[in-house]
Parts: sequence; structure tokens; C-alpha cells
Amino acid sequence: MGDYFKKIDFFIRKQNFQKSLRKLEKLQNILNAKLNNPEEYLENELILQSNIYERYAQIFIDINQVYRAMQYLIKMIKIEKELFKTQCDKESILRLCNSYSKIGRCCFYCCYYEQTFKYLDYAYQLLIKNNLQQTGVYAMTLTQLGNYYRFMFQDDLAEQMLFESLKIREELYTKQSIEVADSLHGLSQLFSDEGKIDEAMKSITEAITIWTEVLGYQHIKTAKSIYLKGNLYLRMKNNQENLSSAEKLITESLQINLKIMGEFSQDIADCYHSLGKIKAYNLNSNEFEQYFQKSQDILKALYGQSHASIAIILNNFGRSYFERKQYEEAVNCFEESIQIYTTICGKMHGNLAITLKNCADCHKELGRYKQAYIDYQKSLEIYQKTQINSSQANQIQNLMSQILDKYLED
Repeated sequence: MGDYFKKIDFFIRKQNFQKSLRKLEKLQNILNAKLNNPEEYLENELILQSNIYERYAQIFIDINQVYRAMQYLIKMIKIEKELFKTQCDKESILRLCNSYSKIGRCCFYCCYYEQTFKYLDYAYQLLIKNNLQQTGVYAMTLTQLGNYYRFMFQDDLAEQMLFESLKIREELYTKQSIEVADSLHGLSQLFSDEGKIDEAMKSITEAITIWTEVLGYQHIKTAKSIYLKGNLYLRMKNNQENLSSAEKLITESLQINLKIMGEFSQDIADCYHSLGKIKAYNLNSNEFEQYFQKSQDILKALYGQSHASIAIILNNFGRSYFERKQYEEAVNCFEESIQIYTTICGKMHGNLAITLKNCADCHKELGRYKQAYIDYQKSLEIYQKTQINSSQANQIQNLMSQILDKYLED
């Protein structure tokens, strides 16, 4: 049976998802025929069923259908928890932690941040307790925790997790493995957030080289890193050369994803969003709107109305309108973004602070000094309590001082 799963894993890796699904369905039918009552499954059958669920989940994770992936992971966790009670050996611990790490990743994509940390931390603590740090499951859990901490603006913790993951994966596999490429991609995202563009570019270039050599250029994992490299050019000095490089890479990523996954996936939405940011540099045109809107429509179809990626797009919508002095349109976008961030992240998140400040800038330009002051104050409170970006906090304090008299008069 191990060889059969190796074949399925090979097809998943080669993006032959339909063939993988057919083989999994065949295997599931064989298992169902052995026992009519799932409650009568023996231990080996339970492990087999868990492995089937894991492969189904992996396929749907790869094609960005995370809600479907979670359905299989929930079933997988139920089985692994039962096996853990009776076995409690190294293999059962690794299987259980593997399932928790993967569902934690799905929760992160769906903006279920409390559940993300709960699942990942449970796996993290259980692996440490049982001295299983030198394992692929532990490295995977570290990578997912690193991504979580990065989003939560806890860059020191994120860096610690991602570097440790990279080191373990280099020792367990090789420096040219897809696991190492995954860690390099995560590090590049972190360096980008920190403004370390040269370091980010080095890491993502290494990742793309590995993806291309091992999986090929026309692969969704390669496309994801190509997209990130394109965004790094967007983070660099604004000139036509960098914008052209960004557009070329992001368009390549988009074409790969469209070929493999069709129109509706997170990665495709991200590409349209970034292309919109490129178009927004032309202040004489509102061409950016169609790209932002297309991205937003895909994300709403995938996740509903409230998702972090939608809030980010709305913030960029608002910034683009602000640069064109379309302040009312900008305020509408920022306020919708604020509502989403507050719903999914609470009242103390760095992205919420950024959007509140942007919204306050609009109110200031419109002469609504009282509302501007209130939004600046909320933004400043987040920066001070979370202790992130002290320079931005100082800037907000200066802006509040500038409008204090007008705020009191308002």
C-alpha cells in the first residue's frame, strides 16, 4: 500500500490532480468494500483511511480550496486522536501533529486566527514534549507558526521559527529540496515585510531555482514564488524598470495559475491585486479598479465577505483613490476594510492601525478634523500597545498635534 500512496504523491506533485483523485476514489472504494461499518475498522484500516483523507486534503490545499481540505482534515484528526489514545508511539504522535499542522495552515488561509494558533501550538508543544524536533512534521509546524507570527507583526518570533525550520529541513533533506524552498519562500515574505528587500530577493531567487529544478517552471509552487519576486520589485524604488519587471513576473505567475487551476483561486486573486497596484502608479488613469475588483470578486466567491485579503485590497483601493484626491471614495474603502479587520483580527492588529491612519488622512483632507483625530488616536493606541513601528507612531502623534486646535473647534 505504501507504493500505491507513493504513486498518488507523485501525481499530486506533478499537478495531475484528476488522476490523483481517481486513484484515491478507487482506494476508498476498496476500503469501503472491506467493511460496511466504519466503526468496525481495524487499526490498519484506520491508518489507511487517515492517509486517504490526508491526500484529499493536500490536493485541495494545493488548488486553494481550503474549506474542502478542512473537511478531510477534520475527519483525519478524529481518526488520529483515536489512534493516539491506544498507540501513543512516535508514529502516532507524528501523524496527529501532521494533521494539526495542516489544519492550522487551512485555518490561517480562512482567517480563523485563534484556531490557527491553537492547532499549531498543540502540535508544536506535543512534538517538543516527545523530543521529535528533528522531524519533517516539526519543521512544517515551525514554518506555519512563522507565517502566523509574521501576520501578527511578531517578526522576531517569525524569524526564529523560519530559520529553525530551514536548518532542520536542510539537515533532513537536501539544500535543493522542495521543503527547503518552502522555508526560503517564507523567509522572503518576512524579509519583504521588514523592508529587507535584498535579503528577500536572495531567498526567493534561491527558492525559484529549487522549484524549477525539482518541479518545473510550469508549477503552482514555482508560480507562487515568481509572484512574490514580482512583488519585491514593487517594493523597490518606483521606476519604470522595476514596474516592468514586476508586471512581467506577476503576469507569468498568473498565466501558470490560470493554466493549472482555472479562474478561482487565492493565487490568481493575488496576481490580479498586484497588477492593480502596478496600474495604480499611473495617476492619470483608474485602470487599477478593474484589477482590484476582479481580485475582490474571486476572494468573495472563495471566502465570503470577510477575509484579510479582501481588507488589504480595500485598503489599496482607498490609497489609490486618495492619491487621486478622490477622498470620499477612499473613505468608503477604508471604512469597509476597518470593519473586516475588526471582525477577523480584533481591535489590536497592525493592519488595522495602518488602515485607520489612512482613513484619518482622508477625513483630514475633507476637513472632518474630529473624525480624523479619533481615527488617528485609535491607530496610535494600536501601535503603542503592540509596540510596532515606533516611527509611524511618532508621525501620527505629530499629525494629531497639527489638527488638535481644529479638532477642538469641530
